Amino acid sequence: MNDLQARIAGGLFGCAVGDALGASFEGSGWDEKREIRMSGGGQFNLKIGEGTDDTLMMLALAETYCETGNFDRTVFLQKVILTLREDDTTFGRTTKTLASLLEQGCTPEAAVSALHVACGSRTNGSVMRTIPVGLVLTNDVEETARKVSAYTHYDTTAKDCCAVISKAAAGLTAGKSKDEVLKEIPEYYLEGELIPSIDPIETTRCALACFRDGCGYTDVIRRACVLGGDTDTIACIAGGLAGIYYGVPENLIDTLLLKKRIENVALKLTERVEEQRRL
Repeated sequence: MNDLQARIAGGLFGCAVGDALGASFEGSGWDEKREIRMSGGGQFNLKIGEGTDDTLMMLALAETYCETGNFDRTVFLQKVILTLREDDTTFGRTTKTLASLLEQGCTPEAAVSALHVACGSRTNGSVMRTIPVGLVLTNDVEETARKVSAYTHYDTTAKDCCAVISKAAAGLTAGKSKDEVLKEIPEYYLEGELIPSIDPIETTRCALACFRDGCGYTDVIRRACVLGGDTDTIACIAGGLAGIYYGVPENLIDTLLLKKRIENVALKLTERVEEQRRL
């Protein structure tokens, strides 16, 4: 496995493992003594090694790139709809409502705009899936992340948070150090109280703080789970960054129910990126 494939695999598995570990504690309070292990359960009563919509949306985006060579909106949204048809248990209101509008015949532009006006879209639902943008792009990363965020979340703050996380992921994938990547992030996202809510800015602050202060993959995830609140999403985002930088322990990867699917996506994504860079 070359460096690029290792970092892409690290990012994908980092998100998925973080999500599966964090899901056990979603909605809980802060607990410094929390034991972090792959135990399933939680508010969704998940199986051991099972993830949530965070992983499923992230994989839908990555697989879209594998198939098309870009982040094609039509292909991505169709994948989301098909995923929801299989099991929508862990999906949030924003994505469920958007999919329903699309299936009723709304255009993507009309659906996302109507949803934003009616319910608002200032949530972290697009931030949790944005890591693949940084895994495959070296140019126009922030612009692309904002565009991909708008597929489901019209809110500007959600778009900006996707841009921040995607740029960080791109820097780490390119081989930059943690310090180099953190210096490129606006201080606004690195300061302030850590509030583990579903707000995109608060989620991004929490995830970046966990990555900044952690001393390895497992420690980064532990910090996310200790926070409580939206632990699966915070751990997914922080875990994606940590996975690129540190790699993910094999014993955690082996517990994932979607291990084979993620391995295949990592290989195909690497091949697609290497092919495009040769052009």
